[in-house]
Amino acid sequence: MENLQIYRRLLAYVKPYRFRLALGVLTGVLFAAMNGATPLVVQKVLANVFDTRRVLSGWEIVTYSMLLPVVFLARGVFAYLNGYLMSWIGVHVVMDLRTRLFEHLQYLSLDFYNTTSVGDLISRITNDSELVHKSVSTSLSDALREPFAFIGLVASLFWLDWRFTLGALILFPVCTFPIALYGRKVRHATRRGQENLSELVGLLHENFTGVRIVKAFGMEQHEIAKFRENTRGLIRQALKFVRASETVGPMIEWLSACGVGLVFLYAYHTGMTVDKFIALGMGMVFLYQPAKKLGKVHLTLQQSAAAAERVFAIMDRPATVTTRPGARELPPLRERIVYEGVGFRYEKKPVLDDISFTVPAGSVLAIVGATGTGKTTIVNLLPRFYDPTGGRITVDGHDLRDVTLESLRRQIGIVTQETILFDDTVANNIAYGKPSATRGEIIEAARRAHADDFVRAMPQGYDSRVGDKGVRLSGGERQRLAIARALLKNPPLLILDEATSALDTETEKHVQAAIDELMRGRTVFAIAHRLSTVQHADRILVLEAGRIVESGTHAELLARGGVYKRLHDLQFSV
Repeated sequence: MENLQIYRRLLAYVKPYRFRLALGVLTGVLFAAMNGATPLVVQKVLANVFDTRRVLSGWEIVTYSMLLPVVFLARGVFAYLNGYLMSWIGVHVVMDLRTRLFEHLQYLSLDFYNTTSVGDLISRITNDSELVHKSVSTSLSDALREPFAFIGLVASLFWLDWRFTLGALILFPVCTFPIALYGRKVRHATRRGQENLSELVGLLHENFTGVRIVKAFGMEQHEIAKFRENTRGLIRQALKFVRASETVGPMIEWLSACGVGLVFLYAYHTGMTVDKFIALGMGMVFLYQPAKKLGKVHLTLQQSAAAAERVFAIMDRPATVTTRPGARELPPLRERIVYEGVGFRYEKKPVLDDISFTVPAGSVLAIVGATGTGKTTIVNLLPRFYDPTGGRITVDGHDLRDVTLESLRRQIGIVTQETILFDDTVANNIAYGKPSATRGEIIEAARRAHADDFVRAMPQGYDSRVGDKGVRLSGGERQRLAIARALLKNPPLLILDEATSALDTETEKHVQAAIDELMRGRTVFAIAHRLSTVQHADRILVLEAGRIVESGTHAELLARGGVYKRLHDLQFSV
């Protein structure tokens, strides 16, 4: 029942291509007709060519000699068209499935990514989808063609000798035994193999992105050993699948040989003519080919069901943060942002407790505190990367859960400590939030972010590629491109999450100048470890254990002599 539901979901992806599917079925039927006619043609040719009671004319000899090649040519053409059409459908189905899965992943919330391996996601999009491709193309082709081929051959053999054919068909129920026996083994081996493959992709992703750490700690051999162990597990599961799938074919072929042996016995006892004997023998061989392929279809479907199950498991995961039905567009920020008794729990772990504060439009709010006190969580709730588990957040009185995600995030720009750039040109990275930007707008944003000089010094200027995650740039250069990206988007609300904490003092000066340009005229939430960067904030919140313990300006907090004063003294003591 579970498999049936999976197959129904897969067939839903075939529906848009039903016209080609109908052509595929038609060519499959025509192939079956040519396949079924082959034993009859062979019998007819042999009966006439080797009939010693009559002399054939030259035209008759040519006709009978060419009859079989013509049938085989038609058979081959229809087999090709059927295979091509089904492969075409399979390629497009897997493309649609991958696209649908990728689209779904784009809208899943951050809590999903916090608990899911990147390698596992890549494996499901690539490897699992490819196994589904095999099911839709090869298996669907055989499933739609081979039953007709089987019926056509049975009809042909009945025409030749119905008694023999009826007896031969008794063997066919035996063919289902190896199919059923090894089907479950194939599915189990496939599921475990795909899990191993996901682990392998995850291992590769971690190794390639962390190659500096691997080399710095001399852990190359350790990583190689992990790779070998994972590969051994992958091989074990692959061989289990091979043993299960390759056993079916020989068993069915042996049954086919038994059928041919029965032809010999029957021919001997009935005094069968040579032409009928050869035709029946060929028919029996041809007859067991559909049975063999249908057996493979069952195993392939078991394999693809395991892969499709993993794909649909992701697609069935709901997004925890969505735009509600009837949500309204959020008007541009004009007055204030208010956190009202906001609480947040990650799974069962409390992160924030009763957070309340107001940020007037155009002001700068700084959030400070030790690591793990909930600073980043506070700002992550603003663009609704997560929703509060208690209380609410409003913008000009609008609850964030009552406005569309698109209109909310359109008003927010983010610059973080870990700058994310894409392996694309400088210009395209700056224009990421505004693809319609002109080259002049891109250059102006870079100039305001103090990035224009170093960009022009690059080999292809704004058309230079930055490498994976901006690896060809320094930390300060990456940050300035991120700031240029935010400047070009021109959001009224800005989140700065420790944007300069990873930079040296000299580089920080250039980046801070760019940040000052970015902050001008905007409402700003700034998280900082370096208290020197938030001294001019309009208000500073001090967090401890997910609660606000102090609030005020830099001067007020120092005069109070509390937590902020202690943090300040720790950073500036000599």
